[in-house]
Amino acid sequence: MGDYEEDQHPGIFASMRRMCDTALAAVYDRVELVSIEVQEEKERLIHLFVLAAVVVFVGNMAVLMLTLTIVYLAGDRARGPLLIALTILYLAGAAWGYMALRKKLVSAPRVFNDTLSELKKDRDWLISRK
Repeated sequence: MGDYEEDQHPGIFASMRRMCDTALAAVYDRVELVSIEVQEEKERLIHLFVLAAVVVFVGNMAVLMLTLTIVYLAGDRARGPLLIALTILYLAGAAWGYMALRKKLVSAPRVFNDTLSELKKDRDWLISRK
């Protein structure tokens, strides 16, 4: 009877070891996927911020130069109303830009979407094994 129990232990320990190795490999893969997605998201955001800064700077310079040119060419009598009209135009453009930016941020894809879908697949697979 003692020999029978000894024969069962190596099989149980080997099975447990394989099960733990498989579980650790699955967790490692998921953590690695999260790491890759975080890196991609970080690079995307940095790129987005740099482009936004360039657009804001160059856009402001262009608007400033356009305004100065129009005001200079308009003459003394038209400068006051022209400055008021340009200010209203710029405020409307800023409001439109704000709304477009807000829409873009709201419609952005979920962060870690691939990781979440992989974890859902794992969960569905485990449930189907019961």
